[in-house]
Amino acid sequence: MLVDQPNAMPSRKLTAAMISASLAGAIKAVVTNAWPQFADPMIWEPLPIIVGFAVGYFVRERR
Repeated sequence: MLVDQPNAMPSRKLTAAMISASLAGAIKAVVTNAWPQFADPMIWEPLPIIVGFAVGYFVRERR
């Protein structure tokens, strides 16, 4: 579905995805620095991408 966007402001989906991915990246940094035994890159590297995609998928645009 296409969303009519009459101005240059980012959409709600994009904003939610970027904020959640940034928060997931910050959580990743805190956990890997505070508890190095949990710093497995196989878990933490894709986390911001997956969280950002999931939040962007479920956030609805205003009509």
